[in-house]
Amino acid sequence: MTTTYDQAFETIVSHFKPTWSHGTFYVDDQEIVETDELYVFKVGAREWLVDGDLSFAIAGGVPVVYKDSGLLGSLPSVAVATDPGVRVRRNPNPVFSADSA
Repeated sequence: MTTTYDQAFETIVSHFKPTWSHGTFYVDDQEIVETDELYVFKVGAREWLVDGDLSFAIAGGVPVVYKDSGLLGSLPSVAVATDPGVRVRRNPNPVFSADSA
């Protein structure tokens, strides 16, 4: 069975949020970013993703959840940015907002 966006989002939150210690945990879910194989998430400190405070930026891969298995993974940001199969659409029901802490 294919993993839905909501299931993938919960995978991301349940993996990262419990041990998050670098600023305020935040997922920029205003847009749904996906390919046929996976969902892509922008996870980080709210202080960086919303406020732009570079001291809260974290280097590393981009978290993804694979649709066929529901497994969490990571890809280099350049691989996601240059993938011609990436689709972006507005999320009709975002959980996080710039106003949430």
